[in-house]
Order: sequence, then structure tokens, then C-alpha cells
Amino acid sequence: MAGVVHSCICKLGHDTNAFVGTALVDAYSVGGFVSCAKDVFGGIVFKDMVSWTGIISCCAENGRFEEAMGFFSQMRIVEFKPNNYTFVSVLKACLGMGTIHLGRSVHGCTLKTRYELDVHVGVALLELYSGLGDMEVARMVFEDIPKKDVVPWSFMIGRYAQISESRKAVELFCQMRQAFVLPNQFTFASLLQACATMESLQLGQEVHCNVLKVGLDSDVFVSNALMDVYAKSGRIDISVKIFEESQATNDVTYNTLIVGFAQIGEGKKALSLFSNMLDHRLSATEVTYSSALRACAGLASLEPGNQIHSLSIKTTYDKNTVVGNSLIDMYAKCGAIKEARLVFDRMHARDEVSWNTMISAYSMHGLGGEALNIFEMMNSSKSRPNKLTFVGVLSACSNSGLMDQGQQYFHSMVHNYGIEPCVEHYTCMVWLLGRLGYLDKAMKLIQEMPFEPSVMVWRALLGACVIHHNVELGGLSAERVLEMEPHDEAAYVLLSNIYANEKRWENVAAVRKKMKRRGIKKEPGLSWFEYQGTVHYFTVGDTSHPDMKLISGMLEWLNMKARKEGFVPNCSAILLAVEDEEKKRLLWLHSERLALAFALIKMPYGNPIRIMKNLRICVDCHAVIKLISKVVPREIIIRDINRFHHFHSGACSCADYW
Repeated sequence: MAGVVHSCICKLGHDTNAFVGTALVDAYSVGGFVSCAKDVFGGIVFKDMVSWTGIISCCAENGRFEEAMGFFSQMRIVEFKPNNYTFVSVLKACLGMGTIHLGRSVHGCTLKTRYELDVHVGVALLELYSGLGDMEVARMVFEDIPKKDVVPWSFMIGRYAQISESRKAVELFCQMRQAFVLPNQFTFASLLQACATMESLQLGQEVHCNVLKVGLDSDVFVSNALMDVYAKSGRIDISVKIFEESQATNDVTYNTLIVGFAQIGEGKKALSLFSNMLDHRLSATEVTYSSALRACAGLASLEPGNQIHSLSIKTTYDKNTVVGNSLIDMYAKCGAIKEARLVFDRMHARDEVSWNTMISAYSMHGLGGEALNIFEMMNSSKSRPNKLTFVGVLSACSNSGLMDQGQQYFHSMVHNYGIEPCVEHYTCMVWLLGRLGYLDKAMKLIQEMPFEPSVMVWRALLGACVIHHNVELGGLSAERVLEMEPHDEAAYVLLSNIYANEKRWENVAAVRKKMKRRGIKKEPGLSWFEYQGTVHYFTVGDTSHPDMKLISGMLEWLNMKARKEGFVPNCSAILLAVEDEEKKRLLWLHSERLALAFALIKMPYGNPIRIMKNLRICVDCHAVIKLISKVVPREIIIRDINRFHHFHSGACSCADYW
């Protein structure tokens, strides 16, 4: 349209007129046709201040920052004095170029001409310095400019909130109220962002009251910020209430709740809301996709994860690094490690999170060698390992029994990378040493820690003591755990298992009495399997499933096949004072076997079977499922509380080390 009008203007001979030409420059600027705007500007015979400002603004608004500065220099050469609008555009160009020295020079010009007192120029200066990371100078500028208008206040409060300087944002808001400046919706949205960062429910409620008084609660930006405060402060129920009462919603509204539900482990609600968002024809963003994928990862639900991946491909968000990282995490936690690696290999750009996620993925699948290969690839890239990287690396070593490599990486972390070990690193090392049977070395490492050992460290040592039947050190570890967390159910169970392995039934009874006295119940073994969007749960000895007859028949068939293959049950896995025949019967009632029997009935031949479990898989189930994977034959993937086990052709990916 601008081109058609331009043609008419040229025919009439008005294209050289400064007033008409400047209007054309503005029209082309809005459409992004900078070259056309420059041609028009060049044809203006008598250029005035407005013409120069128009072309500078055009270049600055369309990302041609160097050209904007070039026109500004030409304007000064022909002795035109810039006005407040000129300075706003020039300062924007300085910010776009990322040149602080040039910005300071322009700032000096504003001081000479006194335009720094103009509210638009003042805000542009604030944007320049804060955008280039110099909040100290930005604050000095703020103190010097007039502050009768709400815009400078809102801008500074917003910037402090964005860089997590939440207390400064709140203090500035208080000063603003003392100056009798009325806040607007953007002020409140930024202030609430600061409250959300601090997770301050009380302050958020006070701001909420202010919002209600001035009638801004219906504004979509304010209501979204309120939902975020309550979600991050543990009151997502109030966030839901605000959402239901909101008259206007946008993608941020849905994202806030989806993120909130995903963070507290309410994956089903997050996915339901994601589906609702799509039904309302709202466009998903990288935040939506990453949060929905996080929900799938938390539920270990592969089917919806695959669907979301497909949607991200259609919308090209799969090329986004944040979404890519979430896809790796989702596939890894759903047991699809090959798909996770495929996503990683196809990423257009990787950051530290990408590398860390892939290392951790291989670690949780017990593929220590692959995790270390990724670490070496990371070292060859531009990304630098951080604390989380070494948690993944040391975890990979401990899960695979790589003692020499683990100790080497633990020392190189300090000497080669300058990273001081934290409690997570020590926990990995204690588990590595303890699991390999070096309990004394593990205890020595704990004693040499530069800070008090956490409950995680003692729990790692306790787990190792159970495996190696060390009653004395196990008792000490359990004592330390219970000193820190008196109601830690796992510590009681592990201590009871140590005594049961040694057939010290009196001690077992004493532990169970103490648990009963303190109202602590052992978590029952639970396994689950997803089929056609429905999750089927099984507990030990469960007979409530509607397909129980089929499941029992499949278990009998598997038992028969296992016996024919020479399988001998490991009765020591049942830590009860009963006869061996009863132990053999009880072993076939373990939740993972029930889930496996059901999966074999339902899943088409050739499809991998993925089963999730809330406790550590027992030695007998591990042995029999290895055999079943050969007899069926199928790839069977089981995730227990510690890691994934990939059973295939009679072998497990953990190589019987777990």
C-alpha cells in the first residue's frame, strides 16, 4: 500500500517535499522496508530536523543500528541539533550495538542540551544502561531525572525484578508511593514478579489487596503475575481460582499454571491444562512445551511425550534449545534413552544444560561409559563443565562401578576446573566406594568432608552397608540418618533389611516396633505400566486388577518357562521368617512381575515394555526378568528408585551391578 501511495506522490511531484517525504519514511519504517525509506530520504531536497529524526528512528527500529548512528553523525555535520525523539532513537541504536562507550557519548550530548530531563530520553537512558548490565549507573540516572511520571518508576522496578534484585524492586515501589506517584498495571506486574521470586506469600497478598483497591485485578498482566506469586508460594489453589475468575487469558496465563503444576509434581493437571490451552487455539511457546514435557518426565509417561514432541516439530519449537533439553530429559526419564540421544545429536545449538542432561540421562540408565564419552565431547566444545556436570559424571561412575575414573574426575574437578565439591559430589563418591565394598574408605571420606555430612551422604553409606551386610557400620549410618530425619521410613527399612539378612529376627522386630510406635509405615512396593493412555498400578500380591485371571495364567506360564531354563529362585530376597516354598510363592507376587505379566498380555509382539517401580528391584526379580527377556523374547525396561535396567536377550544393561 505504501508503494502505491508513493507512486502517486511521485507523479504529483511531492516526493521531494520534506513533510510528505518524512511521512513516507515512517510508512516504510513500519513495514520494515528500510531501503525504500532511505531512497525516499535521499530524494528530499530540503531535509529538516523531523526528516533526520525519521530516518534515524527507521533504522533503529528495524535493527540497522550502525546506519542509524551514521545518519546521526551526518545530521550533526550539517549542524542540525537533535531533539528528544532523536536521542531516544540514537540511544536505542547504542543499546542494539552493545556499545557502552558510544552510549556514554550520546548521554553527554543529552546533558549538554538538557534533554535528559525529558521523560522519554530519561527512560531511554535507563534502558541503555540496564540493558548493558550497568544497573549502578542506571540507578544514578534514575535519581537525576524527573520522576513525576509512573514510567521511570515502573521501568526500574521491572528491571530489578527481572534480574532477581527483588528487595530493591520492593524498596523502590515503597519510595514511589511516598512520592505520591500512582502505580499502573505494569508496576504491579513487575512488583508481583519480585514477590514470586522471593516466594513471599505475605507480601504477595498485600500487593494483591492494593491491586483490588485500584481495580487492576482484571488486567491480564496483573492477574498472570498474581497467579505466579501464589503458584511459587505453595498456594496453587488460589492461582487456579484466579484463573477460573479471569475474564481475559493469554498464553502466559496458561503457562503460569502449567509450570506451577509441573513444579509440584501434578503432571496430570499440567497436561490437562496444556490440552485445554490447545483447544482454545492459543499458541504454545517454548515455556509451554518445556513445562508440558517436564510433566511427562515426572509421570514417566512416554505416549503424551511423543505427542508433544510431534507438536513441537510442527511448530518448529523442537529446534529451540530449551525445548530440546526438555525432550532429552523426558525421553530419558521415560526409559527411551536411544530417542534421548537422537534428540541430542540433532540439536542445532547446545548449552551447558544440554550436555548435563545427556550425561545425567546416561548415568540414570547405568551407561557410565557413554556418559563419560559425552563429558569428553563437552570438553571439546565451547561449553564449560559446572557443578551439575560433575554430579552427572560422578553419578555415572558410581552407577557403573568405575572407581578409578570416579576418583580421577573427583580430583580433576578441583585442580583442573576450580570447582569445589558440594554435598552431591561427596554423596556420589561415598556410594561409589561403598557399593564396591570399600566401606572404610567411604567412611574416611565422610570424616574428611569440609562440612557436616548431609542425610543423603549417610543414606548412601547405609545402602552400601545393606548390600555388603555390614551390621555395625549400617547401624551407625542409620543412627545418623534418623538423628537428622527421625521419620525417615527408608532408614528403618534398610536397617531392618541388614538385620534380616543376618537372621537377627529380634533386631528386626525391635525396628518394626519402633516404626509402629512412631507411626511410620513401610512404603509398599508399587509398579505401574502405561497402556493406551491408561496407567495400570500393581502392588505386592495385588489381586484387584480386572484382568487378574489372565495375569495369573501368564505368571504360571512364565514360572514354568523359567524352571525349564534351569532358573533357581533366590529365597534370600524375601526377608521374612517363613519356609522356602512360601518364599518362592511370594517372589512371584512381586509388583514388577504382575506388571510384566500384564504388559506381555497387552503389548503387541516386538514392542518394548516399560515398567516403573517405586523401590529397588530385588535380586530374584532381576534374575528372572533377565531370563524372561530371552524366553519371550522382548526388550524389557524397568526403572526402579535408583536407575533404569534394560533387559534384552538374557542380559541387563547394568551388568548385574546396581
